[in-house]
Amino acid sequence: MVGRRKHHRVVRFAAAPQYIVELELHEGYNTENVRVARHELWYTKTEYHQMKLDVKEDVLKVRSKAAAGSPFNYSGNDGASANESSGCCIGIEHLLTPVSFLEVERCRARNVYAVLAAQARSKDLPTSDSEIDIALASIAQTAKVELRARSIGKLHQDSI
Repeated sequence: MVGRRKHHRVVRFAAAPQYIVELELHEGYNTENVRVARHELWYTKTEYHQMKLDVKEDVLKVRSKAAAGSPFNYSGNDGASANESSGCCIGIEHLLTPVSFLEVERCRARNVYAVLAAQARSKDLPTSDSEIDIALASIAQTAKVELRARSIGKLHQDSI
């Protein structure tokens, strides 16, 4: 290994974020110089931890019902009592089977590699062409995922 250089690959992001957080204020509030406490905009570590536990619990409930052959409502609202949730599939579809979980992981990896390759190719291109090349590389890898997301969105809509 002597004499070999390590190649570090990185993904570069835009210098400035491309999103805006809009706050809905009640009538009568002065919107100039509005300051909002950070804890009001982001979840705490405790809240994230609880959400992860809730997801694991829902995954286990849905898998258990599926293994038992019991019918269940996609949204998890299938007549269970208020204290006993039956598990909700919305947002955890990719965790329900090992095959779907691995496909999500593979898609993410393909997308990262495609973006890295596009960045390597575009070192000598003008910035706008470089950004387009990177975007197209990512879009090409996520077309199948977009169709899946649309199907899942339809299921969500139908379950309402």
